[in-house]
Parts: sequence; structure tokens; C-alpha cells
Amino acid sequence: MSFSKRIRRPAGAVLAAAAVMLAAPPATALTPAVTVAPPPSPAISGNAQAANPLASDEGRYLVRFTKGSDVATEAQSLQVQGVRIGRTFSAAVRGAAITATKAQAAALARSPRVALIEPDLPVTVADTQQSPPWGLDRIDQRALPLSDTFTPTASGAGVSTYVIDTGVLAENTDFGGRVAPGWTAIADGKGSSDCNGHGTHVAGIIAGKTYGVAKSASVVPVRVLGCDGSGYDSDVIAGLDWIASQHAAGTPAVANLSIGGPTSTTLDDALRGIINDGVTAVVAAGNAAVDACTTSPARVPEALTVAATDSSDRQAGFSNYGSCVDLYAPGVGIQSDWDTSTTSVATLSGTSMASPHVAGAAALSLSRNPQQTPAAVAAELTSAATQGTVTNVSAGTPNRLLFTGPAAAPAARDFTSDGKADLLAQDGNGSLWTYPGQGNGLFGWRIKVGDGWNVMTAVSAAGDLTGDGKPDLIARDTNGTLWTYPGQGNGLFGWRIKVGDGWNVMTAISAAGDLTGDGKPDLVARDTNGTLWTYPGQGNGLFGWRIKVGDGWNV
Repeated sequence: MSFSKRIRRPAGAVLAAAAVMLAAPPATALTPAVTVAPPPSPAISGNAQAANPLASDEGRYLVRFTKGSDVATEAQSLQVQGVRIGRTFSAAVRGAAITATKAQAAALARSPRVALIEPDLPVTVADTQQSPPWGLDRIDQRALPLSDTFTPTASGAGVSTYVIDTGVLAENTDFGGRVAPGWTAIADGKGSSDCNGHGTHVAGIIAGKTYGVAKSASVVPVRVLGCDGSGYDSDVIAGLDWIASQHAAGTPAVANLSIGGPTSTTLDDALRGIINDGVTAVVAAGNAAVDACTTSPARVPEALTVAATDSSDRQAGFSNYGSCVDLYAPGVGIQSDWDTSTTSVATLSGTSMASPHVAGAAALSLSRNPQQTPAAVAAELTSAATQGTVTNVSAGTPNRLLFTGPAAAPAARDFTSDGKADLLAQDGNGSLWTYPGQGNGLFGWRIKVGDGWNVMTAVSAAGDLTGDGKPDLIARDTNGTLWTYPGQGNGLFGWRIKVGDGWNVMTAISAAGDLTGDGKPDLVARDTNGTLWTYPGQGNGLFGWRIKVGDGWNV
């Protein structure tokens, strides 16, 4: 069943659209979904980078120990001083969540063993808006109107997606048994299950079979907010710390954080900790309609920060913006799974909904190439995004809309370095010519490449095989020798590089782009037995050991 749910407002919190936020925004109709109280005036000074204490005499703080400190030893020392220890962190960051008086906090700020002390702030989730689903339909096409279809380019299989949120209802049938055992920071006996709905909704957008982008990815709930959608910075940091401690190096993983708020060095560094561990992090830009660079962790440059659009490709009125945003994704009126039954759904709005669209896209990317680094995934998604289609864009925000469809394969190459695709043609006399494209479907005066090309039994535009940024040619002569001809960027080609002999056994040779995910264009070739082979490009005009694709390609 489909419904939208209004979440109870905790006392003292300012609540609104459904992104998880840490900042206290203006009290407008479209304010952040998760908020915290604003920090009070400065009161601590000393050797550490002192943050502001909480309002009461005894408050919650985050303490960062100096590099090389033993966390257990430092925590024990604090206990001896009468400071209460909540939880400790040792993987993503090195520190502890504590309860201390103002005097104790001030003393810690002066300690040479403390690098930083800052408030441990509360977080909550909030209201929803009702609207029909459309986000998946939008992200696999370049332009409106919607096509009423969604065709993913991969499945997400083999990728773990960490949902740092209110938990996930694993029994929801949309997940098909793909929810892995997770972790919780909330000591209420409910484990990593969801009693709020927000986390299940986010997970459904990432990996649900009906509402998800990466329909075969596994979901790992990291519960850092309670049933009322509230928690503390330290809970979020503890979740990141758990991810850093249990994630196996080299395994493909994505983390979605629909959280944000006032700048927090500890939270930022904890997020960097999992990114450095190889986990691609995707963060909601926030719903306060302010510069995302003024919030954490949206300001972390190593993460993918996502703003929201509506179904008309307009920037959502509530969405944060600015140069710290990496791209936009659908975030208004998004339908996904909910926590009230195994089949329930709900419709929410917020950058919380935009972020998991990108997290799902990151899982697709890692499914195709599991060895990609977080930086490579981010580069792929931002470069593939549709440029210039979002309207009402705030100043300084990159105009990129998430795109998960297949990349267009150009029929010709830019051999003249003018940004326009050109053609190559061989005449009956064996002369090879470059025809410069004019960008209007027509071609300019041809450039003669050379004579004698009638000895070639195959000629193909091959992309940049030599790693100099200019497209090259491959050609096979009548003796079966394969050659790379380096493009010069002026329609002509340099001295050829011999790839090898024996290529006359191939009945088809084609330049196929980057098939192996290393950023270098490759070849595919079919031999006389009908076996298809991939030849990985080495970036120097040559090719590595071939990979057998399969037999039967002579049909």
C-alpha cells in the first residue's frame, strides 16, 4: 500500500522535508529533515581546537585524541578523571564520545593529548510530502519527457551498500533477502531493524527490486538514529567506525549518508576514514536552501554530494547548493519502501531521496568494475551526468543531473582536435583521407593521409591507444600484420607502431573502447573458428594478453 507518514516532532527540534540533517535551519515549510540545536557561543580555549560546550553544565562531547594515542588507554585515563565514556572509536577516527562538565571539557581542551573537542549534537528525521514515483524513469535518459521505462546498465551484484540511517526492515519483500546483518548504535533492543521508515525508504531507492537503482546489490543497515529519528553525532561516527573496521580491503562498497549539519571536523574525518578504506561515500547536500559548503559532511570533497531536482528538472526549493555539490538527482515526490509492513511503501521528498539514487548508480559502476577507487567512481558519475539540463540552479552549483544510461558510442573520431567528429575514407586508388566534421552533419575539405592503404585489409578508428589524448588508427595489412597509427591531432598520423603478426586469422577486428575498466581503449577480434577475443590496450599503442570472450561468434 502507498501512503505518506508524518513523523512525530521531538521537543526542541526543527523538522521538515525528509533528508537527514544536522543543522538548525530557518523555520520555513521546506527545512532540513534532520536537524540539531545550533551551537552556543564559544566557551572553551586551550591547546585543542575547542568547540562550543552544550548549554547545560554537564553535556555530551566528542573528543579526538592526538595521533598515535592508544584509545583504550586514553579512555581509561578520562574515566579516572571522572569523565563518563559513552563509546570509543579507533578505525575511522581515534577518539571517544563522553559526558563531562564544562570545567572538565575546558581542561581536556588544554590537554596535549587531545587534538579536538566538540559538542556531540542530536540529529532527527522529519516530515514527508506525497507525490507519484518518477525518479528511476528520469535517470536513465538524457531529456524529458519520461519514457516510462528504466533500463539499468548493470545489476549491482557483488556490491555492499551501507545505509547509515534509521535501520532497514529486512523483511520488506522488495529486498528479496539481500539485507545483510548490520550494526546499531541504538541500545533499544531492535538491532539494525527500522522502526521509523526513513532508512528503509533510502535503502529501497538504492537496491529495492521495484524502487531501486541497483537491484541486485546487498544492503547493510547501519542504524545510527532511533525510532523517533533522533541520535547524536557520536552515533553516526560510531557507525562509520564500524564500517571502517569490518570492510574488507578491495571489496566494492558504497555508503549512503542522508545526514548533514553544522561543520564537524570529527564527522568529516570519520567519513574520510571510510573513503580512504575504499568505500565510495554519497552524501545528501541538505534541505536548508543554503550553501552546502557550510555543512558537514556535505563539504567533504572526497564524497559525492547530491542536490535534489523535481520531476520538471528544476532544482528543488529546499535543496542546498553551491560548489561543494557534485551533481543533482531526483528528490521530490519519490516513492519507495517503508517499515510498517513487508509490502508497504511511502512517498517522501528531500536530498535524502536524491542521495540514494546516486548511491545506487555508484553500485552499478562498481558492479561493472569492482576494482574502481572511490575517486574513479565519482569521476565516472560526474562525467557521465547530463550537463546543463537543470533549471533554477543556484549560483556556483555544477549543472549536472545523474545519468545511468549507456554511454553513446561515437561513429567517428575527432582527428583534427576541434571537438567535432570526423570521418576516414579510403578511395579506389588506395588513398586514405580525413574528412573534418563541421558539426552540422556536413564535412569540410578533405585531408590526404597518404597512399598505399589498399594493402590494408582492415582499418578502424580506435580511440586514444597511445595515451596522448589524440585518437589513433589500427590497420591490418595483407600479410596479417597489425599496426597502430598515432593520430597527430591535425587529421594526419605519425610513424606506425607494429602490434604483431598473424592477425590474418581474424575475420573481424573492431576498436571497442575501454572494455577492461582501466581507462585504456581495447580491441575485440573474431578468429576463423568463431572465437571472440578481447585485447587489452596498454596505452602505448600495443596490447596485452588476450582474454577469451567465448565461442560461436561466427553465427
